[in-house]
Amino acid sequence: HMLWTFFLPALQTYKSELGERHPVTLRNVSNVSVLLLEEAEGLTKSEAKPIIDAAKYEMESALGAFLSLNDSWGYRFDVASLKTNLGLVAVWQGKPKKARKLLKQINDIEVPEDSLLAKRIATLEMLLEKLDKEKKK
Repeated sequence: HMLWTFFLPALQTYKSELGERHPVTLRNVSNVSVLLLEEAEGLTKSEAKPIIDAAKYEMESALGAFLSLNDSWGYRFDVASLKTNLGLVAVWQGKPKKARKLLKQINDIEVPEDSLLAKRIATLEMLLEKLDKEKKK
């Protein structure tokens, strides 16, 4: 897909210049993953699946790397953002338990109420509720 081929060389440059585990590299991986998820929203399930799988893989490895930096306070918003995005992926995949577990972890992090991240967390909560109602039908 166009977006992936456009951003992949940029990510490779960050990874080679700054290192795979550098916070700037990890943030950029996270940002590109969000863009991929947004692109996938407009596609059919079969078209979206490989994009979402690739974004999920990148986000999970970025999350693991942030957690390994041993500065949970300094990177708490990065961690919350990645967990929110992974929660959105879990909802898309129809996995409410996984999404709820991530949401519980996110809610332990104090995110400023007026931030963009807080709005994305609210979106996750809303989509999770919707998924729960659909599963109960």
